[in-house]
Amino acid sequence: KRLRANGKKPMVAIAAVMRKIVVTLNARLRDAMIPQS
Repeated sequence: KRLRANGKKPMVAIAAVMRKIVVTLNARLRDAMIPQS
């Protein structure tokens, strides 16, 4: 909503959210792998 309020297209805001989610998931997977290896 904040991004759209700045004049961004809805698709851009969605892409930004998806990217943040992917980064978070990657970080969790990496942190979960470290103790095992």
